[in-house]
Amino acid sequence: MLKLKKILALSLIPQYLLIHFISFYPSFIESVYSNHIYIYISSFFRSISSNIPYAIGDVLYIIVGVFSVYWLVINIKNPKRLLIELFACISIAYFFFNLSWGLNYYRIPINNQIENTKYSYEDLNKFSLKLIKKINQLHFQLTSNDSIKVILPYNFKENARISISNYHNLEKKYNSQYYGYKFIDRSIKSVSDFNKKENKNNIKESILSYPLTYMGFSGYLNPFTHEYNINSLIPNNSKPMVISHEIAHEIGFSSEMEANFISYISLINSENIYYQYFGHSFALRQCLSELRKLNKENYNLHLSKINKGILENYKEIFEFWNNYNNPFEPIIKNIYDKFLKANKVKSGIKSYNQSLSLILKYNKPYND
Repeated sequence: MLKLKKILALSLIPQYLLIHFISFYPSFIESVYSNHIYIYISSFFRSISSNIPYAIGDVLYIIVGVFSVYWLVINIKNPKRLLIELFACISIAYFFFNLSWGLNYYRIPINNQIENTKYSYEDLNKFSLKLIKKINQLHFQLTSNDSIKVILPYNFKENARISISNYHNLEKKYNSQYYGYKFIDRSIKSVSDFNKKENKNNIKESILSYPLTYMGFSGYLNPFTHEYNINSLIPNNSKPMVISHEIAHEIGFSSEMEANFISYISLINSENIYYQYFGHSFALRQCLSELRKLNKENYNLHLSKINKGILENYKEIFEFWNNYNNPFEPIIKNIYDKFLKANKVKSGIKSYNQSLSLILKYNKPYND
């Protein structure tokens, strides 16, 4: 048994080298893994875990955590055995992580299919003004009062159902009209492949919501069970974007930037006006963040044009996360940042806020 464990532990080295090697061939991963093998793996695991009403992945993580403490205690006096078993476990987890979902990190990035991802200040300013006008209109339609914040009237199951249907609507819309951008065509193909397979509702409220909140996470995709686990403590108004973001991960968009962009277009193309509002709200927040860095005076001018109720929605989310500030969150975020960088996401955790270039490129036909 110990010999087998040694073999498993040592197999981590060739695994890593193989992954590193094939990461230089994103076209191969795109065509063989992401567009074929992964689709069947994803569908298989979803068909199993969707029949379990609670987040089985969370339960497995808890069991593994408890067992790890027990295993550490009984093996602490035998460091050689401890290291062999530790690396054997890491090797198995690394293999299944990459086979089940992780190889999507090395597929062709969406922004590689855009000739120029840079945008001018003029583009940003023009889009921001149009966006403010659009979101003010949506806000007033929902509240009939520019000072009242929008309150999403749906429960968790309804939010999950609408989020799934948004991706079906997105596929129908772009299959019925030609958009002309390669990055949109590829994105919609992935959405279409996802929709064709068994796609039961696998969106669940996380059992680990309190730890997730203190770590600063709104949700996560479990790469082993293919459940989209959502932090149940976050404001309900955050859930359209968070749920859509995790669905995008499951479709195969591993980059946070890409998942944000795909969830954004699923929201603004929704038949549900609340979801349209929160999609445009996300884009506006990205624009304001960038404007604040580039031109503080113009940022304040834009801010004055936004309905007070919209700003109240932003304030609600800010205050929620501010209430859970703690010294451990930066440590967890730093670990996650290194994990993303190890998986070829060069900007690490900053990639969450880098979807603006894709959003501007997507909206360019309407701004010219």
